[in-house]
Amino acid sequence: MEPITEFEFTVDEQYENEKGIFTVVSIHKQDMVIRWQNGEKITTNIDLQGRIQKRKQREKIIREAEDNDTKTRPRKGSKIPK
Repeated sequence: MEPITEFEFTVDEQYENEKGIFTVVSIHKQDMVIRWQNGEKITTNIDLQGRIQKRKQREKIIREAEDNDTKTRPRKGSKIPK
């Protein structure tokens, strides 16, 4: 399982949260302005958005591990070679 990486936002880069894909417009101290693809802009807390990104990383790691486990597990009714 890969480790959760520290997260640092960069101006003009795109990220995704529950609302969708957004671009970081500016960063100032603990806050940043973000703009979604529909043009909506808000000021949000960097720590909050960072926690969301880390949670999404964890969820992705878990999904990938489950997918790998499913692929390596014998199918029901299949015989395991001796």
